[in-house]
Amino acid sequence: MTALVTGGGGGIGRVACIEFARAGYRVAVCDRKAEQAEETVAAVRELGGEAFAYTVDIGDGPQVQKMIGSLRESFGRIDAAFNNAGMPALRVPLADVDEADWDRVVRTNLTGTFLCMKYEILAMLEQGGGCIVNNSSVFGVGGGMSAPYTATKHGICGLTKSAAIAYAEQGVRINAVCPGLIEAGMGLRVLARPHPDPRTVIATSPINRTGAAEEVAKAVVWLCSTSASYIHGHMLAVDGGYGARG
Repeated sequence: MTALVTGGGGGIGRVACIEFARAGYRVAVCDRKAEQAEETVAAVRELGGEAFAYTVDIGDGPQVQKMIGSLRESFGRIDAAFNNAGMPALRVPLADVDEADWDRVVRTNLTGTFLCMKYEILAMLEQGGGCIVNNSSVFGVGGGMSAPYTATKHGICGLTKSAAIAYAEQGVRINAVCPGLIEAGMGLRVLARPHPDPRTVIATSPINRTGAAEEVAKAVVWLCSTSASYIHGHMLAVDGGYGARG
């Protein structure tokens, strides 16, 4: 079995690569930073897994198409994909958002996820099925201070639901995870900010702690397993109960 993980060079993506390898997948590690992708490959191989690095800008359609084609040529099929790559944006109200910043965040978070889904779905339709999990956020189902980030994460939820409906009967199963404050990747940047006080941020979770990257990664691998075969178009919260506050 083959799994593709975008943004696999660190944070949740790197841990997801390791979890997929532990579940028996060979792993295609996609990241725009070659060195970080290779570090993840080394971590997977150290555990006895099989992994390969791909340096790709997911906001560029031809690059994404080439990567998917290369994967199919090398391994025959793509059984699972975790579209994890994304970037943060400044925490400012909408009217204060710089248009260049908007374009930058939309290009990676939303357009990049769309392009990956497009070519993953085409490959999975040809091979008779597969599973896709997108990485959204608690801000994909609720509001957040950063308009570009919140909008793109809502968009990812919309892409997930639309595609899940369109391709369910053809054997392609598509879901999303919506992480809360995770102590990895972007979450570490949040915790490093002087304002608001990190303790205040953590207190927004009913269990009063941050999440671990492993908790998100295990949910992703489970969604790609046969144990989740009746789950389509679902936004799985991995947020310590944050969303339960309504």
